[in-house]
Amino acid sequence: MLLDVICVSFLVALIRGGRIKELPKFYKVGLLIGSLVLQACAAFFPSLSGIFISISYVLILGFFLFNRQFEDMRIFMVGWFLNALAIWSNRGKMPIDLEQAKRLPYDLEPVINGTNFKHSVLTESSNLPFLTDVIYMPSIIPRVISIGDIFIMLGAFLLVQRLMNKPISLLQLREGKSYATKS
Repeated sequence: MLLDVICVSFLVALIRGGRIKELPKFYKVGLLIGSLVLQACAAFFPSLSGIFISISYVLILGFFLFNRQFEDMRIFMVGWFLNALAIWSNRGKMPIDLEQAKRLPYDLEPVINGTNFKHSVLTESSNLPFLTDVIYMPSIIPRVISIGDIFIMLGAFLLVQRLMNKPISLLQLREGKSYATKS
């Protein structure tokens, strides 16, 4: 989902003179790995996907919580939490606006017939519709995103800048200081 955002982030970091010198030390990486494994399990066992995805979001929120000292992780955490609220309140699947999704070059049949492991159709009975996938984003890889996805994309961009040793601090930018922080 974020492949194009991550590629653009690396390109921006390279243009800014960034290089990978040393990776930041993240805590509880096992939570992140567990989350990825559960998401893969959701794809292989669609009948249990709601449970796998819901638990996966708990694990990754834990990972973000243990690494909240990094500003970009806090932005990630906000986006992930907003998406988690939408998913948890809709039985483990993220509802998607079908009218927006019809603009995508993908087959929507699994979403419509309910066999998609991660998405369901947004209906009037869906909970928290403003947090679901309702925003069409034409980009290199077109997609329908949520408000939480916007935070996640911003967090991914800032995280890549940190990995490339050119971190950007939104807190310092807000305070009128130089946006680039020294790691």
